[in-house]
Amino acid sequence: MSVSETVSIPRAKTPESVGVDSKEVRAYIDHCMELKKELHSIIVLRHGQVAVEAYRDPYGPDHAHAMYSVSKSVTATAIGFAIAEGYIALDTKFVDIFPEARGEKENPNLEKLTVEDLLTMRSGLSVTPMMDKTKDRWFHDIVNSSFVAEPGTEFFYISENMYLLCCIIHKKTGMSVVDYLMPRLFEPLGIERPFWETDPRGIEAGGWGLMLKPMDLAKFMLTYQQGGSFGGKQILPEGWAETATAFHTKSKNAQNQYDSTAGYGYCFWRNGGYKNSYRADGMFSQFGINFEDLDACLIINAGEVNEQGMRDVIWEHFPKAFMGDAPDAVPVAIAIPPYEKLPARPRAAMERRLLGKKITFNKPLLLNVIGYPVSVAPLTLTFMGKDKAGNITNVKFEPQEGALKMTWSEGGEINSVHIGMDGEYRWDNMTLGQMPLTACSIGCWNNETELEILIRPIESVAARRLIFRFNGDRVTLKPSAMPSTAVMVENLANSVKNVFKSDLLAKPIESLLPYVTPLVDMVHFGKLK
Repeated sequence: MSVSETVSIPRAKTPESVGVDSKEVRAYIDHCMELKKELHSIIVLRHGQVAVEAYRDPYGPDHAHAMYSVSKSVTATAIGFAIAEGYIALDTKFVDIFPEARGEKENPNLEKLTVEDLLTMRSGLSVTPMMDKTKDRWFHDIVNSSFVAEPGTEFFYISENMYLLCCIIHKKTGMSVVDYLMPRLFEPLGIERPFWETDPRGIEAGGWGLMLKPMDLAKFMLTYQQGGSFGGKQILPEGWAETATAFHTKSKNAQNQYDSTAGYGYCFWRNGGYKNSYRADGMFSQFGINFEDLDACLIINAGEVNEQGMRDVIWEHFPKAFMGDAPDAVPVAIAIPPYEKLPARPRAAMERRLLGKKITFNKPLLLNVIGYPVSVAPLTLTFMGKDKAGNITNVKFEPQEGALKMTWSEGGEINSVHIGMDGEYRWDNMTLGQMPLTACSIGCWNNETELEILIRPIESVAARRLIFRFNGDRVTLKPSAMPSTAVMVENLANSVKNVFKSDLLAKPIESLLPYVTPLVDMVHFGKLK
């Protein structure tokens, strides 16, 4: 029996038995599908019980999902424990912990920077989203970034603030953030040891990179909803849940969205769509929303870039779905329609020619210069990592009954996955960019010379589409992603606007971003040997 099975949230007999309108929840799902929103899963908790749990196949309850900036709320929780245990205080100055951060020239802003400034996104630092994280310079590059405001005065959403908080945890406790949180948070909630991206020295990214199962996030949010307790036991330090989720500073973003201007706590956002609520929020619409006066939690995992658009749909149906108790009401079935699979088509004769041979691809020089070589892992997984993998080559295909085994190398790693050719997914473990992933793969021959493969690292928000075209011994590979690379670029453009106070700094970088998509999705040329 797994740890997660020994510690669970009670399940309601029906949604209606705990005051959740199943018709309204289904209407929300239908609305997402109508708008083509990339909804992956939904969990609804009411009165401390699971009222609704639904997944979009191939996503499911047994696999972790990328949390992106929800990671910040977990980092802040680690800081809460460290404060309660006397390692640090909110007003602890960063340079008192890291005097080595001082350069040869005195920096008055760095001298003023506190733990609370980092927690509330009021560090005043301006860290470029394009910072090269493949180098062992994270700490140096961040603390030597320019200040655009005096610490404690203005809100600027900088993910790297959280990395500095993780550095503090490592320095003061002598442990990694994951090790520190295992006996304090993860184990009491029945959360198995999670994967969290780190810098080359093993310090957690803090602001991104954490992977949790959807129900793990539900347990985390329920603990906050219940004042820091879970299963009748106090998990968080007394008062921390209320303090961390309260309004601490005015917030903003480049689009002036109402959910991003309602205020910010200690790495939790206050909501504009429903006043008495707050959320843990991650890129591509990872949401843990607590409705404070309704004893309800809503957990959403998705792959939707338009986060405010996704929240707009939520506010149309929630808290409306939290009706008065009606235990005798008849519930409706709740399910998320699965992703469409590639069809089962006749196997091409080309498969026999591929047996025992390999395809080598040229290493695209420009992609390596800009630091984003194409990986089987979508860009949504690799763009912030210390190891971007990439440079797919040495591809081998081995026909099997109902499947096609594909082996390839990239970034010094060799992986094999089985591609379902009979209209059904195949599942394999793989490691890309040092990240342990679960590959869900399917494919088909579109004609005698074109092979289409769809590989979804199930922990990610996206799928990688690879189209191989064969012409004698010449092979081309056209990569793309779902959601598309263009969507990723759009998100990067928004990040640039949020980070840079001056248009003189933001506009040159922003103007280059439209050229990224055709570069990253460029055709690769190879040979069959």
